Amino acid sequence: MKYLVPHILFLVLLIPGFYSQNRTLQKDGKHFLFSFKEDSYLVSGDSLFCITKEKEGFPKPHQLNLVNYKFVANDSLGYIKNRSSGIVYSFDGSEFKRLDKSFAYQSQNFSFSFLYKNNLMDFGGYGLHTYKNNIIYFDAEKKETELYPQVSSYKDSPNPRHKIIGQFRGNHLYIGPGYGVLNEQEFPLKNLSFINDYWKFSFNDSRWEKLGKGSLNITFPFYTSIENFNQNTLVIAEDGVFECDIKNNTLITYPRAKLNVTRTLNRSFDEYKVTYNKLENKFYFIINKTNGVAELVSLSKEGFLGTEKVYSNLYQTRSYIWFIVLSLLGLFVLIFFYFSSKKTPSQVISKNLLNIREEIKLEDFKILKRLIEASPNYINYSELLDVFAEHYSYESKKKKTRQSILYLEEYLAQKIKLKSPVFEFRRNVEDRREKQIRIK
Repeated sequence: MKYLVPHILFLVLLIPGFYSQNRTLQKDGKHFLFSFKEDSYLVSGDSLFCITKEKEGFPKPHQLNLVNYKFVANDSLGYIKNRSSGIVYSFDGSEFKRLDKSFAYQSQNFSFSFLYKNNLMDFGGYGLHTYKNNIIYFDAEKKETELYPQVSSYKDSPNPRHKIIGQFRGNHLYIGPGYGVLNEQEFPLKNLSFINDYWKFSFNDSRWEKLGKGSLNITFPFYTSIENFNQNTLVIAEDGVFECDIKNNTLITYPRAKLNVTRTLNRSFDEYKVTYNKLENKFYFIINKTNGVAELVSLSKEGFLGTEKVYSNLYQTRSYIWFIVLSLLGLFVLIFFYFSSKKTPSQVISKNLLNIREEIKLEDFKILKRLIEASPNYINYSELLDVFAEHYSYESKKKKTRQSILYLEEYLAQKIKLKSPVFEFRRNVEDRREKQIRIK
């Protein structure tokens, strides 16, 4: 019994101090925060602590065979996995249960993890000297991680990246910025960069679709993200805090966020120590203190983010409006030039008037010339009669005029290639007895 006294005293001193708002931790120790259902937890060293309330059985040894941690959950299921994939445990709020028969792959560090139909899945990541742009999933029956098939070609998929800002909604995976390689560059592995574009993957047809390009103001690697924050992704960076809704192209900026907290967050291997408990509406942080130690602190949602929000677009969509406008403009120009360059019958005749004069009789030419001079107006048929000599009778002049019109009609259709009929006739609107004619 006397050997239990020191341990009992240790627990009596440890537990009350732990549930206070602040707790001192070893700065260079192994710490990991995560939230599941109504509680938040701390993995510290070999122990698991419930930090939201005094919970039976805690703290306890966790017995996790992991080097680096990543927690993925929905409202009913929780998984903790090796950050680089391979090893997977389920978590029920009390115990971890190993599910895989595998090993730490070391191939998908800082991938974007999500649950699709309760299956643990990842996109992208970095490992074994390569950046990834594929989707993998944990096969519960095989107890192994498999490659998820997709229809889109490598070229029609997002550029490989890691430390990704992503979102999963419904049957769609949304991928945003991350650090990686641009495939279109020569020697891409020598031209690593922060990639700031946005994509959507549909699990209905296994295809990628590019949504647009953005300009999120963060610097790699100084940021971390919290998924499923108001169904969006909260990005905590040293220069600002943002909420990203990739699906609806919305960026929510919190200009009053406490950046003094974000700049003192404890991190190792670019992994920040922060979690959000949506039931408590509270953040838990591990921050670095000036005296060389780390401290567990908590802040309410409004206490950390403030209440002010600024809304803007997250990315520029691929708009076809300019293409449509330019196409319509081009069509208008073509139509304009078509009609402006298309000559009227009178213009065609005028252009060929010298040649016509050499090929037809003088009387026929005089009639045609009068019609051209009057075009596009009608002239009275009787005005053409005086083309012929005065010694002809009125009836003879009418007959010759009629013959001349018929001849000109045939000549212009054959020689000048004008569309027949070349001439139009009507009754004079003022005197119905008078017949009128014009070039059509």
